[in-house]
Amino acid sequence: MKNLYCSLSDYEQSLLNYDTFIHRLSQNQIIVLKGRRSSVLIGRGLGLRVNSSIGLNSLSSFPSEVNKIKAISVHPNRPDTMMDLSTTKIATPLYREIECIIGCPVGTIPYYICFDQDRGINGDKLLDTIEEQAEDGVSFMTLHLTANLELAEKTLSRNIPLISRGGSLILRDAQINKRRENILLCNLDKIVSILKKHNVAVSIGSTFRPSTQYDALDKVHQSELNLQIEFSSYLRRAGIQVLMEGIGHIAFHMIPEFCSILRKNTYIPFMPLGPIVSDHTHGQDHITSSIGATYLASLQGADIINAVTREEHTGGIPSKHSILEAIDAAHAVVNIVNDIRFPSYFCKKESNFLNCSGTPLEVGCARCGDECPFIWNINTQKF
Repeated sequence: MKNLYCSLSDYEQSLLNYDTFIHRLSQNQIIVLKGRRSSVLIGRGLGLRVNSSIGLNSLSSFPSEVNKIKAISVHPNRPDTMMDLSTTKIATPLYREIECIIGCPVGTIPYYICFDQDRGINGDKLLDTIEEQAEDGVSFMTLHLTANLELAEKTLSRNIPLISRGGSLILRDAQINKRRENILLCNLDKIVSILKKHNVAVSIGSTFRPSTQYDALDKVHQSELNLQIEFSSYLRRAGIQVLMEGIGHIAFHMIPEFCSILRKNTYIPFMPLGPIVSDHTHGQDHITSSIGATYLASLQGADIINAVTREEHTGGIPSKHSILEAIDAAHAVVNIVNDIRFPSYFCKKESNFLNCSGTPLEVGCARCGDECPFIWNINTQKF
């Protein structure tokens, strides 16, 4: 435990003493995701973390996705965790490439590669896939435990019923195989046993997150949020580390209300999908989500955020450039939020006199030339 505490940054330790850290760890308010070369702590009182996702939709795109992983590995702003959202099964999965090249904790959604459009999801294949990924060192898995047909029927009055790919696959399987309960719940005891054996955390997915601002915080959204919290409590009691996903689209002014519901009676490490605070910014969602994530995290409503690309709503495959762009945008959010969370560490007068480019005592950049305001600033140092 002492080693975990020592792995925190100086600014985190400055506001979080060891005893409080241990207490929050024991309460699952802080969780540890283990990677091949580095572990990441996420949760209450810590700095904001960043997750980035890639995925394989066809065998032909494997070289391109590996190139993205390599580019991320040498990028100045690297994500703390990554997710492999592949829907195509291959001999060497992308999550192994991430583990080998980057070494950070990796998450998956195991039934992405188990779903068959005619037969749905085979229970034995699902369990085998979860076991295989857990043995391979996957750190966390997203499970859409709240996907049930009762809530699904209530979404029909929405603008768009649902937008969750993982959740929709669980619902489609229930329809195909005429299940009364989703297949994850049918096999939950076995799944928990596998995850506990390999120390794999669960990220409780959000099937009914709002697809438009109009649907945010409707009865379905709030009902699912309560269900997620219930499943979190169940998994915690079973000895599984838990975080939650959610939010999707929501109007900017509704974020405080969402935070008050999320944090009302418990603290579960939360990873928002966005939030996207406008329905009219297709092609610019790396910006829109950063605005939403900044506000959400400033209200203690997020512990790790997603690097959302500009392709989020375009239907296009994110390019290497746009993934790096999204990671940079997410890190800008981290800098803003950490200024808020740790003001005594970050918001202080610089000891060195720097110009607007961060360079000591140099004036006359290409933008200002002889009109540079730092000519005055530097000359006044001589008064």
